[in-house]
Order: sequence, then C-alpha cells, then structure tokens
Amino acid sequence: MNDRNTTDSPLESAVGAAGPGAVDAFERVGDETRLAILLALWEAYEPFADENVLSFSALLDQVGYETSGNFSYHLQKLEGHFVESTADGYRLKQAGHRLVRAVIAGRGLTDDRLAPTEIDLDCQLCGGPLAVTYENEQLYTVCTECEGRFTSDGETPPGAIMQFAFDPAGLSRSSPEDIFAASVLRAVGKFTMQMGGLCPDCSGPVEASIHVCEAHAPDGICRNCGRRDEIQARWVCTTCKNTGHGPPGPNLVLHPRVVAFYAERGLDVGYVTNDFESVVQMLTAMSNHEQEVVSTDPIRVGVTIRYAGDRLRVIVDESMRIVAVED
Repeated sequence: MNDRNTTDSPLESAVGAAGPGAVDAFERVGDETRLAILLALWEAYEPFADENVLSFSALLDQVGYETSGNFSYHLQKLEGHFVESTADGYRLKQAGHRLVRAVIAGRGLTDDRLAPTEIDLDCQLCGGPLAVTYENEQLYTVCTECEGRFTSDGETPPGAIMQFAFDPAGLSRSSPEDIFAASVLRAVGKFTMQMGGLCPDCSGPVEASIHVCEAHAPDGICRNCGRRDEIQARWVCTTCKNTGHGPPGPNLVLHPRVVAFYAERGLDVGYVTNDFESVVQMLTAMSNHEQEVVSTDPIRVGVTIRYAGDRLRVIVDESMRIVAVED
C-alpha cells in the first residue's frame, strides 16, 4: 500500500535531507523556457567582459519566445535565484552559472569515452606500461601487465591503479598524458579541500573517517576489502553527499608540513601545475608515503615520508588531522 500523501507533488514526496529549498530550486528550473533563458544568458557571457547582460528584448529574441507576457513570468521565476536583474538587463547569478556549468561539464564538448591508451609512465608495482581509459564519468589508470591496486568488479577495468571522477569536458585536452595529469591534479586538490573540512562542490562541511580492513591480506589485492591498501580515509559532505576516499599517506602530499619537508630538500610539490612532468614528480613523492595503524582506540595512523635520505613521520587521527610530528 502506498501511504504517500496524494496531494504532494513528486518533488515534495522525494525530498528528504535536501529540504524545501531544493524543491523550490528544482521547480524554478523545471520548464523548457526557463532552461532556455539560462542557456541563452550563459551563451552571452564573456569572462572578464565589462558587461555581461542581455536586455529583455535581446533575451526574448535569442530564446525565440513569441509572447512577452508569458516570457516575463518565466523570467521572474528565475530572478533572485539563478538570474539577476540590473539596470541594463539580465545576467546569470553564481547559482545560474553553476547549474549551466554542471550540464556542460557533465556532457562535455567531445566524445565521453576514451579507449585504453598508453601513456608515458610505468606502473610502480611491476614496471609495466600504464594506460588511461574513460567510461561512466570515471578516468581509470590501468596497468597493462599486472592486477593493479584493487579488484575489478565488472565496472572497474582489470589492472586499475587509480580511479578518479572526471568530467567529460576534460577529455578535450590535447593528449592522453594531459588528460591523466588533469585528473590527478583535480583529485589531489579535491582531497586537500576535503581534508580541510570543505566540500569542493558545494562549500558545505565535510566529515572524515578512517577505515581499516580487519582481515587484510599483506600481499597483492586483499579478498576481504578488494584493495592493496589496508587503510582507507573517507570523506563525506554532510550537505551534498559528495565523497572521496583513498589511502591516508598519499593524500598528505599537499599538507603544509609535508610540503615544507620536501621544499627544504629541493623538491617543490606545493604548487603543482597540470603539466605531465610535474604531476609525475608529485606521484613519485606520494609513492614513498608509508602508512601503518598505530592504535585502534582511538584510531591513529602513522605516515612515514622519505626523501633524499631523510624521513618525516606524522600521526593522523580519525579525521585525518595531524596530531604529532616526528622529524
């Protein structure tokens, strides 16, 4: 038996943690004309231009709407939320830009698949050639010769070394190496923000936790957790449910204390451009981060970083905060 209140709209029935504000936002854009208005204003937008507005008549013409009265109604529905009215016309607000950008990034301006393509980088596990492949909004880096870092589950290709969420728009970059570098840098930046408690998507608060495989196999991919790494850090935004996960050690590469350790020894990882060589340099540094469980109650993980014959050991808590440093 369906107990749903039949007077509620489907949006009102579906809403939970998102709250009534989300229902209102979806209702305001749930019309083809309003979506056309947003797209027309985005098409007219030129970054850093002095003026980025369309007059009412220009907007009416661009959308191709015939009745100005009804058009005003749809425009008013967007005003104050996604569209701003000025003395010279109309322009997108930040929320409007973000909405259109999400569609552009999610659809991309090119094909949204990439067949396995070798890149100029060897697997750190076996020395075999690495390749990148893209499907289902994920960019996978795979080894062509070994089983990789985690179990293939039918969706994950065999030999996967890294897997990062990546917008299709990123596939328009000039080479497979550029695509790979962009995906790594984007992921590292995302994890760094999440470690600071800030969601990279919505600016909401992020909660961190540490998960340890209770029956981890020390060699190869563990059958219990499906990964080579015993320890996983996880981040969840409490507002938009954006997530991130990965071994704690590598994710400390841009922590100020770690950056300083490298800088004092002539290696700059604090400001990494998205060129392939710089990203490979950062990945090489990350591969030298060793991690171990120091205690389980409370959870504490030790991360040892080695470079140029020196070491830095830090202890992180369950929220990925550094609570002790051993030079």
